[in-house]
Amino acid sequence: MLVEMRRVDLVAPRRRALALLRALHRAGVLHLVPFAPPPGTSEAVFGAYPALPGAGPFDARLERVAELSGILGAGSPPTALVAELWELDDAGLAARVERLEPARSRAAALAAERVRLEGELARLDGYRRLVEGLQGVVARLPALRGYGSTAIVVQARYRAVIGVLREELEELTGGRCELIAAELGGERVAAVLLYPQRLADQVRTVLGGRDLEEVSLPAELAGLPFTELEPRLAGEEERVRDRIAAVGSQLVELGLAHGREVGALELVLRDRVAETGALRQTGASEHLVVVCGWVPGARVETLRAALVREVGPETLVVERPPDRAAAADAPVAFENRSVLRPFEPLASFVSLPRYGSLDPTPFLAVTFPVFVGLMVGDIGYGLILLALLAWARRRWPRSSLLSQVLPIALLAAGSTIAFGFLFGELFGEAGAALLGLRPFWFDRREAAISFLGLAIAIGAVQVVLGLVLGMVNAVLLRDRHQLAGRAAMLTGLLALLVLLGWIAGPLPATVGYLAVAGLAVALAVLLVTLGLAGPIELLGAVGNILSYARLMAIGFASVMLAVVANELGGLTGNVLVGAVVAVLLHALNLVLGFFDASIQGLRLHYVEFFTKFVEPGGIRFEPFASALVAGAGQLRPRSTGGR
Repeated sequence: MLVEMRRVDLVAPRRRALALLRALHRAGVLHLVPFAPPPGTSEAVFGAYPALPGAGPFDARLERVAELSGILGAGSPPTALVAELWELDDAGLAARVERLEPARSRAAALAAERVRLEGELARLDGYRRLVEGLQGVVARLPALRGYGSTAIVVQARYRAVIGVLREELEELTGGRCELIAAELGGERVAAVLLYPQRLADQVRTVLGGRDLEEVSLPAELAGLPFTELEPRLAGEEERVRDRIAAVGSQLVELGLAHGREVGALELVLRDRVAETGALRQTGASEHLVVVCGWVPGARVETLRAALVREVGPETLVVERPPDRAAAADAPVAFENRSVLRPFEPLASFVSLPRYGSLDPTPFLAVTFPVFVGLMVGDIGYGLILLALLAWARRRWPRSSLLSQVLPIALLAAGSTIAFGFLFGELFGEAGAALLGLRPFWFDRREAAISFLGLAIAIGAVQVVLGLVLGMVNAVLLRDRHQLAGRAAMLTGLLALLVLLGWIAGPLPATVGYLAVAGLAVALAVLLVTLGLAGPIELLGAVGNILSYARLMAIGFASVMLAVVANELGGLTGNVLVGAVVAVLLHALNLVLGFFDASIQGLRLHYVEFFTKFVEPGGIRFEPFASALVAGAGQLRPRSTGGR
């Protein structure tokens, strides 16, 4: 279900504005909204809170601590340390930041040195690769006194420029030059130019007129014989790597010494900056400050008591009377029992339902695992999925993603095993051949038409249910236009279904005439409420029902692929090879089966079912919550009933 929200105005003495925001931050249950004067209140009395001059008192400190955190890679700090720092006053928190200043300066210097060394290493590596590529070229150069040489590098796609350079150099030197090129890795071409030393300036002028990369060795390597360059560069690279490792070790030591405190300080400082920023959304008079927002109805009294305790007895929590216009802006939060909670992200994946409407989560939680089980429907595949889930839980015991997915996957695995018994399938027909397993319901291989009829019947029930729920939503939201449209859609759809039965023959003529009359009335109402789109949507609803045939199609494909896996394994003539073939095909069927069943099961809900009743456009509940609340996992509003 969706949590009931209350629109509240929190009033306190203006001098206690930050204390009020700190208490709200600690409570973590208020969804802040910009201040708007209550009805009947003059804007001359209450206006926006005056802007603070310049940056807040903690912005610069947060910037320094965040810089240090980025360098040290501070992880998640202990909750107890965050709580300890959170209770400090501004002076105490500033003192803790200043105490870290020597560590920050040292870390910044080490980080700068590491960046410099990494750049140096990249430069040396580039020289080494170039020298390796030019070795064959240099070996072909004649040793001539009075001649100079220059190395250049061009992109391979511009290799034609080397021929142009050769012609210009021959013209400049009167043919007393040499140019030898060689391919380098990375789509580059290197060339060495040999020319009279007295023409060096003119040669550089020729080269400077083109987009060429002229290679010049660092000063410490200049003048070395070419044969000594490669070992010298390798030695320099090793020296730089050793220094990078030493710098990294020093940063690790700093992280071990200060990382937890830095991470905790960053969280607390972000909270202080957020509290200062929240002042911009408040209203103020000469003596009072007002904070506006939405609070879960079950938490109003708890919040009232907390504010009186932490801010003072003069703090007021004023609930605004229910207002349909204001309710349209109310945020949406889910509150379901533990078995339903994993489905909440899926239920709101496409769109968040509007406040005051029905929560689609319970319907998704009931039918999605059933759809997956109906499509896969094999005891063996369900057992393998259970085994994989158990292994994943042991392998990643603290994974939040796995904790969210695990309950859904467990229900899908259980549903798959249950339908496997109903269909008599254990790795296809292997269960029947080896264990004498027989279907309790029907054999999907031999009852394709019955399976298709079941899928279409499920579609009809779910689409009709969606329209009924749409009517309920229209009543809840007091939308008469929507109610009439949904009722007409439901009437028209039921009339069409009855007409199909009448045409098939078993229904009496009177029922057929009533269905025709009902369809005519429904079309008339749809034209009035939705225009020409109404009849089209009615036909679309029929298409929605037929779309559920994919339940049969995917299920039939799954069982037939399992049969093929068993038969191919038996045709190899070798037990070992046959087992490998069967295992590989069953593994493929397992992956494709659960993946396709999950995607198509969700699609049926999002496109065929939810579109009939979910009212999109909800605003997600985002409480003004501190690191204390987030660390304690209390962002979900507490319920007054059982979970």
